[in-house]
Amino acid sequence: MRLLTTLTLATAITVALAGCQADAPAEAAPEPTPQAEAAPAAAATDAPADVAPTAAHDGLMANQPWSRPLAPGASVAAGYMVLMNHSAQAETLVAARAEGVGRVEIHDMAQVDGVMQMRPVESGVALAVDGTASFQPGGMHLMFFDVSRSWVEGDVVPVTLGFASGLEVTIDMAVTASGGGGNHQGGHHHAH
Repeated sequence: MRLLTTLTLATAITVALAGCQADAPAEAAPEPTPQAEAAPAAAATDAPADVAPTAAHDGLMANQPWSRPLAPGASVAAGYMVLMNHSAQAETLVAARAEGVGRVEIHDMAQVDGVMQMRPVESGVALAVDGTASFQPGGMHLMFFDVSRSWVEGDVVPVTLGFASGLEVTIDMAVTASGGGGNHQGGHHHAH
């Protein structure tokens, strides 16, 4: 039984790391930058270009939130999107949560001694006014641990993003093998 548990955990970690690194060659890996930049909303998400972003609330938008389906037996997943701040004040993404998920962390990828390594972003992701932050394979992403049920193609996972200001925005993250979210950007706003 211990061997089976160890093998299942090793498989889940391998799948999660492969999902984080897919589509990004090691030599082209971005330097970790938790500080968001003012940039056009058309930043890369590996998502279809014909789907426009939809405002979540209060000027905060998530363009193309998506995750890949979970491999059989896996309990970890990564989530991607372009987060945009069109509000009148800077915001900092500090937390996320999803029903049926033990914990969600913000992670970034960095090349260390020629090897891609994943690490938590402890300080959050700062979003300047009119700033964006790209969460994409091989870069910054949301990491979902202890997922209680398998995510399959076509699922929509509600994810609540928490900001340092107390603002919470819930987005609908599409589960798709093709890499890109459909039209699932809207959300619900809950102030603390």
